Parts: sequence; structure tokens; C-alpha cells
Amino acid sequence: MAKLSDLKIDSAAVNDGVWVEIEQVPGLKIRTRGYTDQFVDAQNRRLAQAAEKFRNDVTRIPNSVRRQLNAGLLTEFLLLDVDGLYSDDAETQKVGIEDFKALLASPDYGRLARACWEAASLVASGAAQQAEDAVGN
Repeated sequence: MAKLSDLKIDSAAVNDGVWVEIEQVPGLKIRTRGYTDQFVDAQNRRLAQAAEKFRNDVTRIPNSVRRQLNAGLLTEFLLLDVDGLYSDDAETQKVGIEDFKALLASPDYGRLARACWEAASLVASGAAQQAEDAVGN
């Protein structure tokens, strides 16, 4: 039987952000917000604006344009910090948040962008908090 509490999310975590461990990349943690109202509003505006060049059909927006649009949305509205990512094999040079954000528009770092979307989705659904609580038990 379903309980109302099973459907409740932590809106403070969505708005303020939480650390999310990325399973596919051991050691990588991303501090991100969930899908805030500001993010959704900006996403809708930017998609509509981009679609104007394609007969107002968002399905016709090329992937390269969407990648740039999505990278901007991630960097402006969702991503707060990163930890556990290094630019060298010796793991002495940490990648900071600004360098991290700069990588997201590159097709070479599509896996990194997907990890960011997954992290934001986990925060939005409350799964990130559930995982953190499980580790504490």
C-alpha cells in the first residue's frame, strides 16, 4: 500500500543541492540541485527560442545545438561543485567546478554531461537522499 510520505521529495535538497556519488565513475561526486522551477522555466524558454529557427519544432533542433543549450542549463542552474575528478593520472591536479563546467559542451565529454543529468535527476526524485540515508544505516 502506498503512503503519502513515499511520494514526498526534499524540496530543500532540490533547491539548495546535495552531493551525489556517481556509480559509473567511482570516486566522482557532484553537488547539484534538482530540477528547480527556475531551471524548468529557463529550459522551456531556451528550447522555444532555439526552435524558432526550425519552424518552431523542438524535435528539429540539432543535437549539437541541444548540447550547447543543455550545457548552459547545467552550469547556470544545477551544478554547484565537483569532487574526486583529476586531470592527471597521478591524481594530484583536481578538476575545479569552472573547468568541469567548461567540459560539458564538448561532445568528447558526453559521459560527463550524462552523469550530471543523472545526478540532478536523483536529487529531483529524492533518490540521492535515500541513498545517503541508506549509507548512514
